[in-house]
Amino acid sequence: MWKTALIGVLSFPFSGLAFVIGWAARDLRTGVIAGAAVFTVFFVASIVSLFFIKTYTYLDAALPLVFAVFWSAALAPFSFGASLFSAPAFIGAALVLGACMALAKRWETDKRWLIFPAIVFLYEMLPLNIPGQFDDLFALSGSVGYSLVLFLKRAWPQIVRELAEKHLGRTEEPRG
Repeated sequence: MWKTALIGVLSFPFSGLAFVIGWAARDLRTGVIAGAAVFTVFFVASIVSLFFIKTYTYLDAALPLVFAVFWSAALAPFSFGASLFSAPAFIGAALVLGACMALAKRWETDKRWLIFPAIVFLYEMLPLNIPGQFDDLFALSGSVGYSLVLFLKRAWPQIVRELAEKHLGRTEEPRG
């Protein structure tokens, strides 16, 4: 968890440095692109490092949302009128990924089912868009549907089992 947080924190000074170098070397646009590229590399590295954590905390599950808010705030000034980036779709994808991570931790399900929400999360992070909201809605609804199906297949039986054990354990009285 600490490596992931460290990678995330280090992304800001290195992105700022890349911005300054790009701006000094060429122009403001080059600086913005260089800063965004460095931030993206650090961001992807932190997400990838989350998959290699053997056991993670609920704080780790909150990191995608925190990164999404920072990334959305960083891209907001550049996306007005151009519709290159959809912050609500990206934050929604972060919520889905964080919820899937929390569910995987709570009911100890396989981490492989986090792959599709993570891909959608990374796709929504990129400031590339098909004109209109179709791609965002399609990707986000696909991620939610996929996560819901896997939740019902993998975590729901465990939830029902826990509830049944809890309920039956309290209602039965010892005979003797």
